[in-house]
Amino acid sequence: MSFQNMLFVLFSTSCVISWVTVQAQFQGFGGEGAEAKFCPPYRCGKGQEAVPKWPLSLKSTGCSFGGGMMMMGAGVNSKDPYESCCDIRHACVQTCGTIKTHCNEEFLKCAEATCDGMPTTEAKESCTQSLGIQKMMMGMDQSCQQFDSDQNHHCECVASGKAANEKRERVLRNFYKKYAPENIDKVPALMKKIENSRKMAGLLLKLYKKFPKAIQKVKDPQQEMYEKLMKESKDAKSGEETKEDEDDVEDLGTDEL
Repeated sequence: MSFQNMLFVLFSTSCVISWVTVQAQFQGFGGEGAEAKFCPPYRCGKGQEAVPKWPLSLKSTGCSFGGGMMMMGAGVNSKDPYESCCDIRHACVQTCGTIKTHCNEEFLKCAEATCDGMPTTEAKESCTQSLGIQKMMMGMDQSCQQFDSDQNHHCECVASGKAANEKRERVLRNFYKKYAPENIDKVPALMKKIENSRKMAGLLLKLYKKFPKAIQKVKDPQQEMYEKLMKESKDAKSGEETKEDEDDVEDLGTDEL
């Protein structure tokens, strides 16, 4: 067995072990009806408010669970039909002032609507099954560590009142300037509706849905490793087949030509 193939087998085995472990742990959290842990929103000190940093720097790995989970269920190059919903969820949890459970609820609404709208019964069933795995993974999420890290990275605390409002307006103007400059005159009216962090987060979420280019697509590091191993394994196999063909030619006698 080639070194590349050995790596691939080892990685695939680790993914299976991870998946079995995940399922076992999930049973301890109450099964399919389990809910993700509530994570409190970002807080600032007295007399301060949390406002988004600019640039927003939103990134999404799509519907990848990490650790090879998506790849085991769907294949390396396949995409979930509700991938845009996954992108919005990634952006949501990275938005200053949001609440994680709200991001999960918005994701489920989006994904369920997508599955319901699939053109065939087979496609709908496949979509629903895939979404079931997503729900299970979300229900298992009993940590706030990643959410807190995202909020710390995307929030800053400024003095309440005028300073906070000016900062929010600057973020909105920058957003429209980059993604919809023809609508930048809408900012003053929108500012009257976002007097706190939660409402600002809600407005930004609507803007992401309207302007998805604000979310940068990136690869999950573990999925990228998996794809690299797959490619190396395929290349190695192709090289071995070429060598066998060359050996077959060399074995031919002159009377066979």
